[in-house]
Amino acid sequence: MKSQPNIDGGWALVVLGAVVFNLTVVGTVTVCLGMFQDQFLQHYDGSTGFISLVCSLFISLQSILGPVASMICNTFSIRTSVMLGGTLLSVGLVASSLTQTLVQLLACFGILSGTGFGIVYTPTAIAVGHYFKEKRVLANGIALASAGIGILSGPHLIGWLIEQFGWRTAMSTLGCVTAQMVVMGSLIFPLETTPQTKQNTFSCCYRKKYIAAQEEEPPVISETSSCLCWRKRSGESAVEENSKQESTCSLLKNKILWIYSLNYFMEMMGYSIQIVHLPSYVRSVGVPQAKVPSLFTAYGLTLTVARFLGGAVCNDKGIDLLMVYTSCQGLKAIAVIFMPLFAHGFPQLVLYQVIYGVYFGFSYILLTPIIVELFGVDKLATVFGVTLCVGGMSYLIGPTIAGALYDITSSYSAGFYIGGSVSLLGSMLLFLIPILRKDTKVTGEPDKRERLVPTENKEPLPFPENKEKLLPQEDKKALEKTYIDSPC
Repeated sequence: MKSQPNIDGGWALVVLGAVVFNLTVVGTVTVCLGMFQDQFLQHYDGSTGFISLVCSLFISLQSILGPVASMICNTFSIRTSVMLGGTLLSVGLVASSLTQTLVQLLACFGILSGTGFGIVYTPTAIAVGHYFKEKRVLANGIALASAGIGILSGPHLIGWLIEQFGWRTAMSTLGCVTAQMVVMGSLIFPLETTPQTKQNTFSCCYRKKYIAAQEEEPPVISETSSCLCWRKRSGESAVEENSKQESTCSLLKNKILWIYSLNYFMEMMGYSIQIVHLPSYVRSVGVPQAKVPSLFTAYGLTLTVARFLGGAVCNDKGIDLLMVYTSCQGLKAIAVIFMPLFAHGFPQLVLYQVIYGVYFGFSYILLTPIIVELFGVDKLATVFGVTLCVGGMSYLIGPTIAGALYDITSSYSAGFYIGGSVSLLGSMLLFLIPILRKDTKVTGEPDKRERLVPTENKEPLPFPENKEKLLPQEDKKALEKTYIDSPC
């Protein structure tokens, strides 16, 4: 069967370019959240816990709204979701720059901008998975590495704007930049499929045709026929076709999905605390605020390189993606735990950012490829959305707890200890996935993975005993080949 021209090439490269730009902006928005958090603490009267709630709500909605974004993608298109989310994010950031109270900031920045961020992120992250097959991991690594470019350059731009014009001008400028995500999202056109009704129904209904002829009834050819013989010849299985029609409720019963989602929840506990509170921690240990962008430069550069290398290395079919993902998560969590113990100066903080960037860069590019491997490409949007939704709860809880602990202890160290410990425990959960899969693992391409069906549940396909007499001589060889290729 001839592959589609826009898979792994053609318009897929345009989509990859659009995703690279959008994820660069996403990286800038994410990494600058802590810088705005520090500005909010200085310009608004309120507890550290409440102000942390504003930023936690913003970053948590990025993940919590994953299922909503997935629903928009499945109902309309990825293109629609990106354009809608980019519009809300841009409007929310500009409105946030005009707020005068914490309640207004919570509504505009925490809720409105956060909603846009959540709706735009999920479709942007999964778009590459739909347009690439053979080079999916490599393309995913290139796309996610672009977030590192935003992390590398964004803090310098936002830091300079804050220093020269204030945080309000910096935020409104960022709102104008995010508006360009709408333009890039308009380039992500849905993939077109070429119907082959005649070929499909003819091969699939050999038996029905001649049985009907024997009974002197007109053959009934249905486009929805699920003949296993033809499905095998065309490279798909009827069981996979049925699995595509499973409801979301049925998918939510999958134990592996919940282990994977719980792992993501616990992993993001440490990450969210770092994103929101690291600039404030840097100030608390006496490092000048002017050096914060340099810390993010080290982090962004390392993250970018790690994602490029990770995409190239992990594109090898012989590499166990799940084991690499688990190892990087565990090492990253250990770095978060020990950071408050040794990072009391600028050089130590740079070292910490480099270590964290390496392991986070390698692990995050594997998020969507592992979902495809475990659940199939047809479930990518749904599973990715559910995973982000569960992880979003961690974004909301982690920084808020760390802020409340600072109000009690006047130190950010306790938050990093807790976040790193929870992340380390979460990485251990991933060892349960191979145990649950060992009895159902099958080989083949991830996006064409066959589901195992117990033998006792298989029903024999009906066919008359005198099939040789029903078929014309010229059709016998073709039908015999169908039987040889079929698992029936």
